[in-house]
Amino acid sequence: MRRRVEQTTPSIEVTWMTVTYRSIAVGVVLFLLTAGLVVYLISPAFVSRTARRLLSGVAGGLLQGGQAEAATNEREAHFVNLHGEVRVRKANSTQWVRANFRAALERGDMVQTGQDGMARIIFTDGTTYVLKPETLIVIEESRQDPVTRATQVAVQVTSGAVDLSTGRFEPGSTTRVSFENAVAQLEEESEAVVRNDPENDIHEISLSQGGAEVRRGGTTVDLGQYERATFRSGRAGLTKRKVIEPPNLTSPANLEPFITDNPKRFAVEFSWSPVPKAVSYHLKVSPSGMFARMVLDLKVRGTRLKSAGLEEGNYYWVVSAIDAQGRESQVSRANKFTLIKKTGDAEVLLEIVQILQHGKVLEVVGRTEPGSSVIINNEQVFSLAPDGTFRHFMSPVANVGAHQVSVTAQNRRGDVNTIRRTVNIQ
Repeated sequence: MRRRVEQTTPSIEVTWMTVTYRSIAVGVVLFLLTAGLVVYLISPAFVSRTARRLLSGVAGGLLQGGQAEAATNEREAHFVNLHGEVRVRKANSTQWVRANFRAALERGDMVQTGQDGMARIIFTDGTTYVLKPETLIVIEESRQDPVTRATQVAVQVTSGAVDLSTGRFEPGSTTRVSFENAVAQLEEESEAVVRNDPENDIHEISLSQGGAEVRRGGTTVDLGQYERATFRSGRAGLTKRKVIEPPNLTSPANLEPFITDNPKRFAVEFSWSPVPKAVSYHLKVSPSGMFARMVLDLKVRGTRLKSAGLEEGNYYWVVSAIDAQGRESQVSRANKFTLIKKTGDAEVLLEIVQILQHGKVLEVVGRTEPGSSVIINNEQVFSLAPDGTFRHFMSPVANVGAHQVSVTAQNRRGDVNTIRRTVNIQ
């Protein structure tokens, strides 16, 4: 008899449980809280000291990060006009080098003009400095906050004279100029002249527009239009007084062209408004916007003068008033006019190479015919190279959005060309 034997295959049963990352995290947190509570009950002073050290480390890291971010938001100043001998010494160098339009001016840099040197510098907030001959300045600050857009600009006039003007400011912005041991903080849209002559003990700031707060030691004075603050090195305090105002120019009007068959024989009539207490006036005419070279430099009794003999080209003119004591006002705002020899009608070569944005300042780079004049949004372009290339830093815009840039070139024959571009400021 056969017996059937049944073989049974053994089976394995596996049981598992799913554990999520959230569960692990909650467990770890509960464990740490429990451990921390136990440690605190055993030694509360140790826990307090450890917490303070952790908070200090976090705060220090944030502070260093903020400092690093601030350092990346330094904004360089730039030359927009150069004449004669102008030198620059970088903050990290002992060598003086010749200034050029590519040079960026940063904190600690020094700029010096020679006997025939003049320079115009523009900062990120639109403040411009015109350095007169034999002037030395130091860039103390040029910064813009990346969030608020507020700017801080500071310049020290070590010696010499500068004309400066400020633009419109974002809230929280400041512009300061120091000379000798005095500091002036200027309001937006202000114009001033600063003279610092340590050798002859002349230290003064004169305002022709806007306002400024001048501090020296424990003395503070507020300056308004046509007011001046002066001091002597060996005396404390500041002296404030009114100065005679300059006249308003009437003719030739700004940017007025004179097209004539013979420019040299054409008599240009200059006229300006009378100024109370003025007994005479000082007329200056120059082919340079910084008045580096004069073609007319005359004292005039009255408010009108005709003069011929000027060559074809662009000219700038200003007038100052002189009172009975011989004290001279600041110069008026400069007007520009052009003497053009009449020829045929044609279109001058004009090309916009690029438009760059530096914060709220636009830089326009282009090319035109050699010897031509260029105007961008009613601003004269001073940095025209002999080959006709140019670059111009425009005045800062008031707000973001679309802005039109209008570039007009005129050659010596009187030919004109205009190009317009729309740029989106962000």
